[in-house]
Amino acid sequence: MKKNLNIFIFFILFFPLGVESIGRKYAPEEGTFDRRKRIVIQPICRLVKETIVPGDVVCEYQSQKKGDKNKEIYLGAPGNNCQKQITCPKK
Repeated sequence: MKKNLNIFIFFILFFPLGVESIGRKYAPEEGTFDRRKRIVIQPICRLVKETIVPGDVVCEYQSQKKGDKNKEIYLGAPGNNCQKQITCPKK
């Protein structure tokens, strides 16, 4: 009896019946690698000076990066105001 039980357990453990196990699959889904969003950190420019010229508004911004020159942006409309901080233009 004990020998039959050992043989039965041996066959169950080492020769599975071919039943597919249902569980989590760790393979990535199709297209996930292509669709990942990359995070791009852009430097912020802070307002240094706002100059009102007849018919125009000039905003001067200072970059977070050391060594960059101050950037001037012309709004082109006398009624507009400069924002306190913006993402730095690449020029």
